[in-house]
Formats: sequence, C-alpha cells, structure tokens
Amino acid sequence: MKRVLCLLLIACSIHVWGQDFASKFMEQCAKEDGDIQCQTVSPIMMEKLMDTMTAPDGDRDEEVPEYLLSKLKSARIITATKQSEKLFREAEEKNKNRFSPLVENQPGQNNKVFVRKHDEVIRELIVLNLNPDEKTLTIVNLTGDMDDRFMKILSSGKLKQD
Repeated sequence: MKRVLCLLLIACSIHVWGQDFASKFMEQCAKEDGDIQCQTVSPIMMEKLMDTMTAPDGDRDEEVPEYLLSKLKSARIITATKQSEKLFREAEEKNKNRFSPLVENQPGQNNKVFVRKHDEVIRELIVLNLNPDEKTLTIVNLTGDMDDRFMKILSSGKLKQD
C-alpha cells in the first residue's frame, strides 16, 4: 500500500512539475467567458502542415519536414481577443525563472521568443505575438528536443508555404 501511494505521489509531482507554458498560462489566466482559447495541434495535423511546405526554390526536401516532426513532441496555440496587451505582459512575466529570451528584445516589441533549455537542447519554445490593431494575442508553444539545426531551419526561411 505504501508503495502504491508513493508511486502515485511521484506521478502527480512529475505531472505538476512537467507542465508546459501553455498549460500553466491557461490555468493562471483563462477566463470562464472564453476570451482565451488553447488549441493543441495533433501529430496528424502537424504532418499535414509539413506536407504543404516547400523550399524557396520550389523543390521539396523530404528530409526537412520529417526532421522537424521528429524533434517536436507537442504544439499548442493560445489566442486571446480581449485584454490582449495585459495578457501579453503577463505572458512575458510568467515563469521568468524557467524561460529565457532567445535573443535580447528591445522594449516595446510585439514579438518575443523565449526558450527553456536543458544543456544545449531546447525543450520548450514560446513565441508571443501581440497584434495591437486587431487586439489579439497569439502564443505558440512548442515542446520537444529542438537543437541548433531545428532552430536554423525555422529561422532561415528554408521552408515556405505554397
């Protein structure tokens, strides 16, 4: 009986400790009126998205989409249509001890990228985008084992949508 309780306690603590940014943000900031929504992108949806991607020269590199998918564990997208600026600031402040800016951003920018690393591997990537004209906040939360090659592919524009 003690063994079962001990295992249960360990499982619960791992689950709480292992929450991704999107889960924590929704737990702390979600309103009952539905102003904030979180959509999890399924592996099948990610595969379909990758199938639509091509290289800038029009040639398709079969290895790149498979590589990107192999590095991702989950993808979540949060959107907020009310109080977007306030939520943007809250998202910047959340988990400052767990995440660091990918690049030092200038104050006042509406796009920010944060990462959580273990050694040299990025375990979680957070992209915050505030569109003040449409009063919309979009947060993209990727988890996985992302390395330098993964980040170079994402940031280089080697993939573009048809």
